[in-house]
Amino acid sequence: MSDAGRICVLVPVYHPYRWVAPHMLRLLDEYWPDHPNVFFAGLAAGEVDDMPMLPLANVESPRQWATFCLEAVMELLARGYELCYFIGEDHVPLGTCHARHLRFTLPDLMESLPASYIGMMGWDNRRFLPRGEVVADSIPGLRRLLGRHAPRFHLHPCLFRLSVLRDCLECVSRQKERTPWAFEKTCDKFDADLPERDKESCYQIFGEALAVRRDTGLERQGRRAEQFVYHRAMGLAPWMRRMGLGMRYWDAWGFDNFFYNGPYPMFYSGVMSRGRLNPFFMRFVEKMKRPPGAVRDLIVEARAWERQL
Repeated sequence: MSDAGRICVLVPVYHPYRWVAPHMLRLLDEYWPDHPNVFFAGLAAGEVDDMPMLPLANVESPRQWATFCLEAVMELLARGYELCYFIGEDHVPLGTCHARHLRFTLPDLMESLPASYIGMMGWDNRRFLPRGEVVADSIPGLRRLLGRHAPRFHLHPCLFRLSVLRDCLECVSRQKERTPWAFEKTCDKFDADLPERDKESCYQIFGEALAVRRDTGLERQGRRAEQFVYHRAMGLAPWMRRMGLGMRYWDAWGFDNFFYNGPYPMFYSGVMSRGRLNPFFMRFVEKMKRPPGAVRDLIVEARAWERQL
């Protein structure tokens, strides 16, 4: 297998959200035209037409997320793949991806560091605090995720070493809950039942440095001011939850309501939220300037899906 051929894109699909999957593939083709091979996990034959799907052992619903993801990873390892961009079905790209960084820069770092995981939702946003040490002699702003509260193995789009993703999924599969939420809550822990070398070789990018469209000086200052305010407002969230105002406080501030500019431009909280269409996402894409046909079609089908609920 060629060097480029050892990398793929793996998209796990939660069964009720299967209607999003074709839009993910179309938007990948639109915004990342020379992407590696894409594989969808969690879909059965006949559920979605003309999709590059991996075998699904159990077609009964509901389907255990971690179980079918693990099956997919084992199949990819058997086919000779070593790395995968792990992207949930609803984190569609919404801007031109930086093909060179995604194809070469980040995969090369996986070997040279070496790394087990590189998060593409960088720390330069209103949600994540900049944790960990900056890695010298590497891409600008890359941080190594060390310490008890570092955001390891988060499920925003990321680059995984497949053998490490296998270990993470096996860890989750030993539990009763095998959901994406359980994955993050289990694998994120400082004392997770995972090899220490894997937990200590996780990284997170500074996305703006790897984006196709770089921020202007004024935009950069605005983002830093936004981070300052939002990081402090998030400090009040635990007290608001104790008062029974947690979600109201969260939504009023719009902590999840932002577009993230990086090598894989995305909306932070994706198409879906809490089992329904994400209203923040829908408002964002409806206001996009000159959206491609793939985005317009996504909006139309999303509204149709919502009416059926």
